[in-house]
Amino acid sequence: MPKVTEQHREKRRDQIVDAALRCFSVKGFQRTSMADIIAESGLSAGAIYGHFAGKQQLALAVAQRILGNRMLEFGERVHEGGELPPPSAMLRLMMSGLTSEIHDIGVLVQLWGEGVTDPEMSHMIGPIFGDVSAVMGPYLARWASERRGLAPDAAEAWARDIIPVFLGLGQGYIIQSALLPDFDADRYFRGVAALLDAVPT
Repeated sequence: MPKVTEQHREKRRDQIVDAALRCFSVKGFQRTSMADIIAESGLSAGAIYGHFAGKQQLALAVAQRILGNRMLEFGERVHEGGELPPPSAMLRLMMSGLTSEIHDIGVLVQLWGEGVTDPEMSHMIGPIFGDVSAVMGPYLARWASERRGLAPDAAEAWARDIIPVFLGLGQGYIIQSALLPDFDADRYFRGVAALLDAVPT
C-alpha cells in the first residue's frame, strides 16, 4: 500500500473543511449532519472520520480556518509599511474578510451558542480567541506607542486592556449583522473609530 504523504493528508483535510463550511453556511450548524458533509465532500464516511471524529471537531477546524485567514490578512496589513492603520480600520479589514469568506456570518453565532451549553465545544473555542489575542496585542501596543505617544510599558498595558474590547466589538459586529436586518456597517465602524482611534491632543 503506498504511503500517504502529509501533503496529501492536509489537502484531504482542506477538502473536508471546505465541504463543512459550505454546509454550515447554507444549513447552519445545528441542521447540518455528518451525512450532509460527507455528501458535499464527495468522499466516503471512512475518509471523513479518518480525519475528524465528528461535527464538533469539524466546526473547530472551520473556525480555525476562518480566523487563521483573518490573522494572515491582519499581519500583512500591519507589515506592509507606511503609517500603521488605526484599530477601527483593522477591525473593518477582519470583518470584511470574514463576510466575504462565509455565506452566512450567523454560523459563528451558532458555534458560540454551542459553546455556552457544551463544555467540550467551549473548551475547543477558547484557545482560538487566545491565538487571536496573541496577534492583536503587539499591533495594539505598537499603535499606542506610535499614535498615542505612550511609553513601551504603558503601551503594552493599554493593549492588554483594549484586546477584550477589540474582540468584543468584532463579536458585536458579527451578532448585529447576523440578527438585525437594518444593520448599518458604516455607522458601526464610525462608532468603533470614536471609541478606539482617538489620540491625545
